[in-house]
Amino acid sequence: MPIKAKHQSGAGSQARLGHDLRGLFEEGVFNDDGSLVQRQWYPLPDFRLSVQEVGLELLQGRTPAHTGLGNFDPFLGPFSIPSAMNQCWTASFEFLRDLSPSYGDLVPILELWLDQWFIRQSREPQSSLAKWKAASSEPSRTDALIWRGRRVINWLAHLLPIIPALSPNLQSRIWHGLLLDIGRLIEPDRSFLASLANGWEPLSGRAIWTKACALLGVSSSAPELLRKTTIARALDWVEELIAPDGMFIDGSPLGTLSAAADLAMLTRVVEAEPVSQRVRQALATLQRSDGSLVTFNGQRGYGRLVKSVLGPGRWRRSSVLKSGHIGLIEAGQVCIWMRTPSGPSDTGPVCEIESGGVELFSNSSFGLSALMFDRSLQMSDPQIRRRDEDGQALLESKVSFEVDGHLHNHIRTMKISSNGRFISGEDVLLAGASGTRLQLLGLLFDLGEGCIAAESRDGQSILIRTPMRNTWRFRCSGLDTVIKEASDVSSPERALSRRLQLLCMTKINSAQKDVILRWDLMLEDLD
Repeated sequence: MPIKAKHQSGAGSQARLGHDLRGLFEEGVFNDDGSLVQRQWYPLPDFRLSVQEVGLELLQGRTPAHTGLGNFDPFLGPFSIPSAMNQCWTASFEFLRDLSPSYGDLVPILELWLDQWFIRQSREPQSSLAKWKAASSEPSRTDALIWRGRRVINWLAHLLPIIPALSPNLQSRIWHGLLLDIGRLIEPDRSFLASLANGWEPLSGRAIWTKACALLGVSSSAPELLRKTTIARALDWVEELIAPDGMFIDGSPLGTLSAAADLAMLTRVVEAEPVSQRVRQALATLQRSDGSLVTFNGQRGYGRLVKSVLGPGRWRRSSVLKSGHIGLIEAGQVCIWMRTPSGPSDTGPVCEIESGGVELFSNSSFGLSALMFDRSLQMSDPQIRRRDEDGQALLESKVSFEVDGHLHNHIRTMKISSNGRFISGEDVLLAGASGTRLQLLGLLFDLGEGCIAAESRDGQSILIRTPMRNTWRFRCSGLDTVIKEASDVSSPERALSRRLQLLCMTKINSAQKDVILRWDLMLEDLD
């Protein structure tokens, strides 16, 4: 149901912005005194799941354990906790989703909580000098942008429907805060950036995505509020961050599902529909036979979100994937996912293997499970197909690239037996009569979190033990396989994280024309 910002109600009409921010919006949006002209606002649909148990805990003054915020006075709300302003779950108002089933009874309590938010906001350092002095305790630029973008989305989805029931004074503060956040998404405050830890660092892909989806969400909620150039720029960011195969730029199934949920909210932005269609098709190829989504990171409970994003019965996995660059096969307790790279890449096709609900081979910030090249190459003509033959499910991925003007093809084939106890892989590099023109760094396999590995007694294989106490025997004929420890240097918080990898060292001379590397995994019956 559309929400109107009426002069007499104080909703929006009393939210005044200065000339510096008014110029970021479409002409005619504001009156001469800076108040918002009457218009209709449409609440955004939110396909992410609300957890009623979390909502009930919140009403009793308890925050989820993962936030580390502890307990609070139920009447003052979570913003009475000193560290709440620098915590994503609270600063982005993610908790509103878990409260949504009880909105009708929550107006009085939410008024108290929102009042605390605005009180805390007013206590934040205002001058550039004060902000600079407080910079050591502030979030990074990426974090601050994600929180602001998610706050805009969550307010438009969950706060907008109940605004008419709030007091006029609180309504005006909400409209002012919302418009201010929208303006600062378009044009950041430089003094605000100076206050942040790493305030001038490059933004992450996730931060840019959140900014783009928040701006497109505003356009969907209030058409013609933003300038056309702003919307066009946001659409360009969305297009850039979704790969041709429909996966999010980080390549993760869970990140792609999150992107699909964001795009599904943009019901009135028809220009985003082609990208949304591409992402939904990618998700369809990542569904198991029971309809749940392959996540490979121990994440569960996303089945209902997959169905709500894809829609009931609209998508069907094809036995042969004629489009897209990703594929999935499964048997027994094992799932294999493979993706063919497109554009610049220093690896061939990557794969992930899930055994008994946990990762066996993975792709993460620690490393990729792929054939590694000594340079970044421009990948073209990516293809993938899956089929069944001789009682085995087969997944085949192919990509082409040029090295010094000579065409190379890399084909990765993976098979899984019908009972899921034997997996075979083959990497073939075809270089033609002129021979290969690049160095291979080896086959790398990033073991899942919690997996341990040890060399067998005869030295011919590697035994891998998963957290589910399954043991797999890995062999790579003709190559020296070493167990190496890798660390995640993507962020200071994870720099101490460690996990194991298998590196199969290739022995290739410059005269070799074609390269064939074979490896396999067998589930062992060990006590």
